[in-house]
Amino acid sequence: MKEKKETYLKENVENAGEIRKKIYEETEYETKEIVNRAKTLAKDLLNDARLTAEKSKAEGILDLEKKISAIKERIFSALNLEKKRVIMGEKSRFIDEVFLELNSQAKAFRGNPEYSPFLKETILEGVAVIAAKGLEILYSPLDEKIIDDTFIAEAKKLCQGKSTQEIQLKFTKSDFSDIGFIVQSMDGRLIYDARFISRFKLARDDVYMDLLRKL
Repeated sequence: MKEKKETYLKENVENAGEIRKKIYEETEYETKEIVNRAKTLAKDLLNDARLTAEKSKAEGILDLEKKISAIKERIFSALNLEKKRVIMGEKSRFIDEVFLELNSQAKAFRGNPEYSPFLKETILEGVAVIAAKGLEILYSPLDEKIIDDTFIAEAKKLCQGKSTQEIQLKFTKSDFSDIGFIVQSMDGRLIYDARFISRFKLARDDVYMDLLRKL
């Protein structure tokens, strides 16, 4: 009986050892599996995080590039506008200088031998425009030396040659300094302003645009 009991205990001990060994082996296996799965999961998570980071980085770079491009466009647009403004300013300044020189040359035309014939042609223009028997010629005090008896006689002769009726001319000294005449009817109702400044005002815009295109 005692021998059976000892044998039974011995078998139980051996069985318990086998069970512990098996449990240990299974636990170790499961532990390795858990660790391996954890490593795989961590690797996957790390890859996902890396991909997300790279995607975010790429998106951030793309967004940054768009912002830089927009800033560049604004800068270039502003520079182009400023460039155009400067160029237009320089063109306008140059044209103003041309007009000043033109005005200066107009004033200097008084000393030119062609000035007297120019004044007579101005009177003929007035005759054609106003078409009246009597005309009053307003002239500048600066032209007083030119408007002598000879000039008046020649002007009347020219007008008579352009008309079938006798035309009366009355020369009156006015208060302007510009070259040219103001031709008007005797009653002052019809006026032909043939002074340089008046003609220039009429043509200024066309001249300005023409110069601007050529520049």
